Amino acid sequence: MSMGTSEDATVIDPPAGDATVQLPSPTEHAARHAQHASQPSTSYGSARTSSISLTTAVDALRDEEVARTRMFIRFGWVISVGAIGIVPLLGGPQPMRIAFVAALVLGMVVSFFFHRMFADPTKYTDRALGVLALMCVINGHVAVLYYGAYTATPALVVIGIHFVARTERAELARRIFATAVVCYVLCSAPIVIGLFPDPGVFATDRPQSRQTLLVGMLFVVGGYWLAYVTARAFREASLRSIEQLQKQTRLASQRQALLEELRVDLERALRIGAPGRHTDQVVGELQLGVLLGRGAMGEVYEAVHRATGEPAAVKLLRRELLSDPTHVARFLREVRATVDSPHIVKVIEASSEGATTPYLAMERLRGTTLAEILRKEPRLPAPQVIDLVRQVGAGIDAATKAGIVHRDLKPQNLFRHTGEVWKILDFGVATLAEENTGTLTQGGIVGTPHYMAPEQAQGKRVDHRADLYALAAIAYRCVTGRHPFTAPDTPALLYTVVHGMPPRPGELVEVHADVDRWFAIAMAKSADERFASGAAMTAALVAAVDGTLDAALRRRADAVLRARGWES
Repeated sequence: MSMGTSEDATVIDPPAGDATVQLPSPTEHAARHAQHASQPSTSYGSARTSSISLTTAVDALRDEEVARTRMFIRFGWVISVGAIGIVPLLGGPQPMRIAFVAALVLGMVVSFFFHRMFADPTKYTDRALGVLALMCVINGHVAVLYYGAYTATPALVVIGIHFVARTERAELARRIFATAVVCYVLCSAPIVIGLFPDPGVFATDRPQSRQTLLVGMLFVVGGYWLAYVTARAFREASLRSIEQLQKQTRLASQRQALLEELRVDLERALRIGAPGRHTDQVVGELQLGVLLGRGAMGEVYEAVHRATGEPAAVKLLRRELLSDPTHVARFLREVRATVDSPHIVKVIEASSEGATTPYLAMERLRGTTLAEILRKEPRLPAPQVIDLVRQVGAGIDAATKAGIVHRDLKPQNLFRHTGEVWKILDFGVATLAEENTGTLTQGGIVGTPHYMAPEQAQGKRVDHRADLYALAAIAYRCVTGRHPFTAPDTPALLYTVVHGMPPRPGELVEVHADVDRWFAIAMAKSADERFASGAAMTAALVAAVDGTLDAALRRRADAVLRARGWES
């Protein structure tokens, strides 16, 4: 068993005896990370809003396709200008020359319109791409007629087919391929059957048999087919490669989270079950047994009530901290943060305010922490996550009614008792209704950075919605197998919590889009945009998992994401 102790809470304030981290000022924060915030998003020749991000392999290829289409249009302009420039140097019937130049000029004008329109990726639609591709196919075969049906000119159409066939729109690719084949057959079939000779300026004057011309026509059509088939195959290969890379990236993120949980669990395992300095001593009516855990502020011992034999867990403040009034007050705060709820650890007995050895006796729990569970199972199934959110959310609601904000919810402080009841541990850094925030933390930031709400990371006054945010961050860890935010150090991590967004959950694991929306609300940067209670949060999660999220909540989530989209 592992009882929650305050060693896992990061207290980011001026040093006061236990492990602290000095945080740079907000100005230093901004200066340190301005270069990250100013990095441009992936674009297609124009600015792109942060709300559009790569989320899947298909999204990555779609973005590449838009950029590739605009580059293809620019290459078309160069080729068209060059082709028009050499027309006066070539022969050919006057009507054919006029038609050829007119087709190229029209193509450049129309493609210029599409080039500008596709600067906004949201306007890259099936219809727009279809119109552009059809125009290119027709123009290409006008060139085939002008230069010659049996010259190298059809190679330009082969390139175009290979380009278009890599689109995610398979039906459009098939239609363009079929259109190209029909156009070429219409150009070459009359020549094959002898209605008229090849009118192209590069056509040979050497007589060719009908069989030779037919074979040549089939050869070109085969080239069209080969361009289509290879393009589709290349697309599938690219999708598989990107998906494999994303899979390995997700596994790496999950392993990182597991290693962090394993490190904490290993530290605890090394000190659980052995006698401690207070073993066999008596505090109040309790006799202390083996050590259950040790942290920066105190130790937790197994204990038994001398009169009733009732088991308990007793937390003692470390001796070297007894002379520090701030740490003593923080320790005793947990005694005052007593809430009558089946989902909050029950306080049995506590020392008086002036006791020589401050202690806190709690119910003896049998089971394991969420951190230990996640070490063995990186991700939890949806029913277990819903059960966790329901029970812990009920505990948060009970604490809210009592005027208490926990401020340090995390996997180490959530305990599954007897395999079915979730309990919240360790109210050592909680805020109470009658206190002013910062009294015992000297205006510093308290909590665990991975699960801090943005307002908490900024050192602002917090309410129960900060605990609900932490619960959502824990749910994110359970669903995706990784922390919402990662960074090389604590200041950078806090900056990301305040100014960034986590990757979309659906990018990391397969979940309904409503689950993504649920996380968007539950982890919104503004507390006012989040769920108001644990009960509301749970009801919405149940609906989100079923894909039946309320329409009003969907609009609310979409509004949050329009203001600040997921990170990739």
